[in-house]
Amino acid sequence: MSRKTERMNSAIGAYFAACDATRERRELKNGGTEERQIPYTLFGLARAVRLTPEEVLRAFHTGGGSKEDAILRDAVLRVAAYTLERTLLGELNYQSALEALRAMGLSGMADQKDGTLQIVLDDAAGRYSK
Repeated sequence: MSRKTERMNSAIGAYFAACDATRERRELKNGGTEERQIPYTLFGLARAVRLTPEEVLRAFHTGGGSKEDAILRDAVLRVAAYTLERTLLGELNYQSALEALRAMGLSGMADQKDGTLQIVLDDAAGRYSK
């Protein structure tokens, strides 16, 4: 693994670990609990690897075959999965989640009539289909 790849891998791992380290659990008055943490975001990820969000997304959508592009693709998918999971758990407003996914170039559709959220991840290049 090249030094550049190691640095990127390390920076991404440190970014996700730093977000996870902020997780706190609070007791609610009704007896339940609530967990909060600094969320994973495209902008946070880009800052961690010292690239622009556009450069990160370029690697995700059109990336070549480099190890760095593969690492960035995986990290963007992790941010997208986190966003979807938090939305399904009711921790994120669906409109905010939809906007975050659109900012990452991932298409989504919301049915405003019944309050549901449907996310469609496009794979125009066919990289992730088997």
